[in-house]
Parts: sequence; structure tokens; C-alpha cells
Amino acid sequence: MNKMKKSLITFAFAGSVFGLVACGDDSSSSPSASDENDVSVSLTGVIFGSDYTTGELRWIDKEGKISDKSLEFYQDSKVIANGVDLYVLERMGADNISKLDPEKLSEGAKEAVKWQTSLDDGANPVDLAFDGENAWVALQNADSLVQISTKDGKVSKSIKIGKFAYEGETSPYVADIELNDGKLFVLMQRYTMDPTTWATTYPAGLLAIYDASNGELKDTVQLLKKNPTAMAFFDGALYVASQGEYNEAYGTDADDKRGVEKVNIKDKKSELIISGEKLGGGIYAFAAEKGTAYAAVYKAYGDVPLAKIDLSAKKVEMVKGIADAEGSISVKGGVVLVGDRSYGAEKVYMIEDGEATALEAPKGAIAPYSVTLF
Repeated sequence: MNKMKKSLITFAFAGSVFGLVACGDDSSSSPSASDENDVSVSLTGVIFGSDYTTGELRWIDKEGKISDKSLEFYQDSKVIANGVDLYVLERMGADNISKLDPEKLSEGAKEAVKWQTSLDDGANPVDLAFDGENAWVALQNADSLVQISTKDGKVSKSIKIGKFAYEGETSPYVADIELNDGKLFVLMQRYTMDPTTWATTYPAGLLAIYDASNGELKDTVQLLKKNPTAMAFFDGALYVASQGEYNEAYGTDADDKRGVEKVNIKDKKSELIISGEKLGGGIYAFAAEKGTAYAAVYKAYGDVPLAKIDLSAKKVEMVKGIADAEGSISVKGGVVLVGDRSYGAEKVYMIEDGEATALEAPKGAIAPYSVTLF
């Protein structure tokens, strides 16, 4: 690992700029011991905002009020809440992970940050999967996964995954990781991009399964669709969401080349249960709980409605009032938090009992980029 990079945390409150993230979503974060003990904090959730130049962290109290104060982090960061702790993944260009005490956010970063660990340059951390006092880290642009201690952030294990990279690439581009029954499930996009034209080639996605205790590869499953974005377990099966390839207008088509596929791990078989035709496009972000999933359907830039999916009944209904759900999705305890990045009308929505309510944002807050619930 490289030496600690210059911290991108500002140890003072950022100016009054707004925000809230995946591929935004937090569906892959596994419960920790803190969750199992039902320890609660005084906050409902956290939002991270980005204008692709600056980024800020804000928080939501039990009354649904977004904080006036904010903490500054790198422009592209993902937030993940787990038990009584909060993690900020500063992505490509910063490549740091910070653990924060949510009860001390209002005191400033110096007081709230428990530790910050630096990863290899260009590693691009995108997700965490918690396993007791450790967490596996998905590194989208690296040839490995790493395990860190949640106590101090130190790296304890590493799994090499470069052999799954597409021709000419060094990384298989991990999009999501999940821990289930002692196994680590790793979702790989496996694309390759022409550095001159940016033209991207997507083979079908791949699922790799490792023993979480020792990092041994147990199996792989070839997926049906291209460009998978996220996954979730429900009723003994794994559900994988995919966006598929972009069309000439840089949107996605409403067809059967994308959607939600149900993976039978034992038989290594997969079937498309919700097509892009039914959704209206490919899935940019995906979060699920107890058989109910929410998907950000990417039709075109700025046109990303939110779909509610009944995985058992294979039914889809659109959630009214949300136009650009690129600001991420988080689901917990039947509550849904969604970031809407609609230009000029950026909002964060809380959905309970099917009703979407926009939270009042402080003046000058940046558009939502990542969201998470406690």
C-alpha cells in the first residue's frame, strides 16, 4: 500500500453548499454486530453531495431535517452507514476510506473522524461488505479486493482478481460485493474501453464467489446480461440488476438486453425476471430489502425515474415525483432514501408507505450524489 495521501477532509465546516450517494446505492453493505444488537443513533441518514468539483457530507435528524452544517470530502465519494458508524469512500483520485462517528459530525471532521486509511493510487473504492470486526473493500479499478479492520482501517488480507479482467485490462471492474453464508460474492462488469475514442465493449457480467474466511475462490457464475450494477439476496436466491450497453444517444433501450436476473447459485443458472422493456431502460442503481427492490432506470442523462419492484411477483410500478434518481438509493426498515439530481430542482426524498416526501434542503446545498440510512 502507498503512504497516506494528503487528507482531502477539511477540518472545518464546508461553506453552505448542498448534497447527498452507489453507482450509487448501498444495497451491498452487510449487517454488522452493531446492527444485530439494534444499536441506534440520533440520525436517520446521511447524504453526500457533489458537483464534480467539490463534495460535502450532510446528515438527517429524526425529524427529517437536513443539517445546515456540512463536512467537506473529495468530489466523488460514497457513504455507507453500518450500525453506529459511518464510512466515507473517497473514490478515484483520492482513494481513501474514513470511518466517522455520526454523533460527532456537528463538531467537525477532526472530532468525527475515527480513522482514515489510504489505498493504492487509482484503486477507486466503491463498496464495503462487513464481516464482524472486518470489512471487505471493492476496488473498482484495481486487480484485487482487500480486507480491512473496522477498528483501525489496516489492511489484513488481499484477494487477487486480475485474472477475470477482460482482454487488455488489468481490472475486472467490480461493481458490488455481498457477504452471505460465509461467502463473498463479487459482481464484475468486465468491460474494456478504448483510451482514444472512449468506446466501451461489454461482455456479459461475471459473478465470482470466495470463501470469506480465507479468500479462496469457490466458484464463478456467468451472468446473462451486460454491465451489471448491483445485487441483493432474497429468499435463497441472488438478484442481479444490469444496465446493459449504452445506445448511440448515450441512453439505454427498453428491451430484454438488461433488467433484473435471478441467479440460482447451486445450479449456476440465471433467468431474466424483469426486463428493461418492462422497466423502460437499464438499471443505474438498485437497492432491495425483503423482496422489494427500488431501481433507478437510466433512460437518458437526466431522465432516470424510480421503479419499485416486487421480486416475487415480478411486478413493476413507477414511483411518482422522482425524475432523476442518479443521486443514489438506500433502503432500510421499510424506509427508502432517494437522491434526485434533476437540474435546478435537486432534492432528497424519503419514501414511507409508498409516499415520497421531499426533505427541505439548506440554501446552497449541492445536488445529491450518495445517500445512506442508519
